[in-house]
Parts: sequence; structure tokens; C-alpha cells
Amino acid sequence: MTSLHSLLGPLAFLACIGWACGEPAPYLRTTDDKGGGRILQVAARTLVSTKKDGPSVTLLGVSHLGDATYYEKIQKKLDTADLVLFEGVGFGDKAKKKDQDDSNAVSELQLSLARSMGLVFQLEAIRYDRAHFRNSDISSEALLARLQGDPARSPGKDGRTGKNDANGKSEKSNLQSRELMKALSGNSFVFNFLGKALSFFGKDPKFRALMKLAIVETLGAIEGDVTRLAESSGPGMEKFMRVLLEDRNAIVFRDLRKVLKGKNPPKSIVVFYGAAHMPDLENRLVRKLGFRPDGDEWLAAFGVNPKKAGLSAFEVGLVRKMIRMQIQKITKQQK
Repeated sequence: MTSLHSLLGPLAFLACIGWACGEPAPYLRTTDDKGGGRILQVAARTLVSTKKDGPSVTLLGVSHLGDATYYEKIQKKLDTADLVLFEGVGFGDKAKKKDQDDSNAVSELQLSLARSMGLVFQLEAIRYDRAHFRNSDISSEALLARLQGDPARSPGKDGRTGKNDANGKSEKSNLQSRELMKALSGNSFVFNFLGKALSFFGKDPKFRALMKLAIVETLGAIEGDVTRLAESSGPGMEKFMRVLLEDRNAIVFRDLRKVLKGKNPPKSIVVFYGAAHMPDLENRLVRKLGFRPDGDEWLAAFGVNPKKAGLSAFEVGLVRKMIRMQIQKITKQQK
């Protein structure tokens, strides 16, 4: 299974400001434990129908990297549901083995990243061979077509073609998207190099701790809203994130609505997707189908205790300062 979007997995979460303002509450948070550690938690939020004895839908956000115990808890939740709609770009593709081999670079990098931090990669931890699991995602071919679209056919500001965009932003966006897809190819030197580097440095316990701390603190600083990072990276990355989130959410919501509108729908449905997708999916369920939130369960994906890992107060402070400076820089660029 190829999951291109999860290259950004460790950062791929959205967070909002709560139902008081009409938007979903966050699906990600960072907390302190009693021992002085920092923990990354992801929500499993259940929504219920207004109909008496109607079905429930649990939006089970997931971190693509985590502790083994985290995925064990997730597996139990998935196995007890009546139906699971899960993500997986190209999961249903009937590609030749050569093509499959050429598309493994992203997964290999994620494996290296997980192991460099002493964690587990989602695709090697979760068992998908269940009769009630159903893939609900875009095909690899469709994803590539959307990201590598012909600039002449890409809509510009006038709603027609990219060539009519006076600033040429559509052409530039497509060019950046094509370059990004080259980086995601199985022959990418960059991916191979990063994988080997992570394997080497991951043997150092302090390196592992610093990596975990940096991810947890970054997600806390941006409140899980990875789109803030994407926007600062140019129109190509914005387009990439838009396809990964909005286009794929449209697919899973279509499948979910079809199930809910059918005769005798399952009593318990789980949508198992990256946490970045969940605020938008919750909005669709509430505003279009009349569901309402009925409780959260927070699962600890992973954490780090700086003191136990041998990190000094100076090192911890330096990591936090660098992250704050980068976030402030990004925020200023967007104003």
C-alpha cells in the first residue's frame, strides 16, 4: 500500500478552536505527564445521529508514527466496529510489482524515521486484513493526475485556464507540484540518503529524544495546523496539501454518506484517517447530515521525557526557542 500523504505524517494534523465558535475542537494536543515528560495525544471523537437508535460514527484520528501500545489500542477499537473506512492512497490499485517497488521510497523513509526515534510506523503496526475494513481513498493514478495536471487545463483566477492567470501562479504551482512528485519517486536519491542518515543517527538515545521533542513541540506551537507550514512553502505545497486533504475527504464522505443512507446501516462506523482530515470531516457530518459530537477519547501516540533521556535544560530550551522563532517567521510571512 502506498500512502504518499504520510510523508508529512508526523506533522499532518489540523486543529481548530472549539464548538463555541462553530468549528470542531482540536483532534491533537500536547500535555505534560507527572514525570516531566511531554506527550502527544490524538482524539477519537464519536458523533451520533439525531435519529433514535441511529448509527454512530467515530472519527479516529491517527498519528502515522507512535508507540506499539498506541497502535494496539487502536487495533482493538477498529476490530470492535461494524465497519471501518480507512485511508490508503492506491490501496486498491492493481499495479505491477515493479511499479509497487518503485513507489516504496516514502514508506521506507517513514520506517527509518519511526525506528530512528524508537517508534513504530502505522502501516507495519495495524492489521488491515479484516472483513469489515473498506478502503475509502483516491487511487495513485488519480492523485498523480491532480498534482501533475496540465497547466493549460488548470483553472486560474478567471475560472478558465492557468495561462490566463496574469501572474502565472497556476503554472508555477503545477511546476512545483511536479517537482514534489519527483521527490516522492522510488528512485529519489534524497529519500535514500535520508533513510540511511536516520538509521545511523537513530542509534543515539539523545538524538531519538531530540527528534521526539522537536515533533511534539512543533505540533504544540502550531496547534496541529500543518496548513500554516504548507502556506509558507509556496503555491505548489498549498496545492499538494489541498489535494491530500480536501479532495480525499470528499471521497471518504461520499462513501460514508452512501453507507448511512442505505438500508440497515452499520450501528458503529469508524473513519480511520490521519488526524489532519478530521475537522473537515466532522464539519461535513454535522452540517450536512445532522450528527453531533458525543464524546472524545484521547490516545497517547508517543512522548518524551527530556530529563530521563539525558537532555540538558539548555538543549530543551534551544529546541523550543528555534521552533518558536520558525513559527513566528512563518506567521509574519503570511500576514
